Amino acid sequence: MHSVLIVGCGGTGCRVVSRIRDGFDFPTLRVNVSVADINVVPDSGMTDGGFKGDRDDAYYHAMFIHDEEIVGRIRGHSAVVAVAAMGGGMGSGAIIALAQCARSLNIPFISVISMPWKFETDRRRLASEEIPEVQKVSDRSFLMDIECANEFGGAPVSMGRTLGGAELLMEHAAVKVASLAETTPFLSLMSSRCYTYSYGSEPSLLGSVEQAIAYPLHPADPVGKKLVICPDVPVSDLEREIVVKAVTDQTGLCPDFVQGDMKGGRGAFIFLPISCRSPDSSL
Repeated sequence: MHSVLIVGCGGTGCRVVSRIRDGFDFPTLRVNVSVADINVVPDSGMTDGGFKGDRDDAYYHAMFIHDEEIVGRIRGHSAVVAVAAMGGGMGSGAIIALAQCARSLNIPFISVISMPWKFETDRRRLASEEIPEVQKVSDRSFLMDIECANEFGGAPVSMGRTLGGAELLMEHAAVKVASLAETTPFLSLMSSRCYTYSYGSEPSLLGSVEQAIAYPLHPADPVGKKLVICPDVPVSDLEREIVVKAVTDQTGLCPDFVQGDMKGGRGAFIFLPISCRSPDSSL
């Protein structure tokens, strides 16, 4: 039985976690304004015209009406993985409140988050303010930029396919992170605080790894750090050596390699360090 709890925060996070609930056996929790396991009613600062002041502050304060329930739900788990899209207020407010509850129980807290399109000017501006706060309260944070997902694999795709693909990537990234948190010395393996990720699926493992490295889902900053390779399935020592050598030659970094545990597939997740964002980071 799995010991890591995966929590969906806000609309996108809850959709992702609903699919995890249907397809995997990790314990899950959904937090949103409605149709969730914990329904959060924002404070009285909300009007028909929207929030007066900071939206995620409204959601953040509303979360503490449920703090005893949240603590009860996360107590006893070995780690909490929270999934959310930034820029709407609910996701970041819920994550920050959840992180504080997890910290009160000395439970590691991990966030898997996304940044909206560049044309969503207001949401992206708000996301650029929220992300540093989420990264600060997370023991480890994994960030995807939807703008990068638009050309994932090297060819532009439609907005609808990009959004669907981005949520699928978040789903599998959250599951992979949760699995690693259970089966590895996670905070040592992921020795940087902030990461992005990518996934490659080619006929060979080396091709999958090279594809993933070529198309990270956020600009990477691996200098002086290390990346982590996670193939879908177990591989031989020889194949592992070939992949590690090729990546070292290509990047100048010797990666960590975590054996896969699936029964089929030739794909691979790559986790690459990024610079943790500051509130004035470029949009």
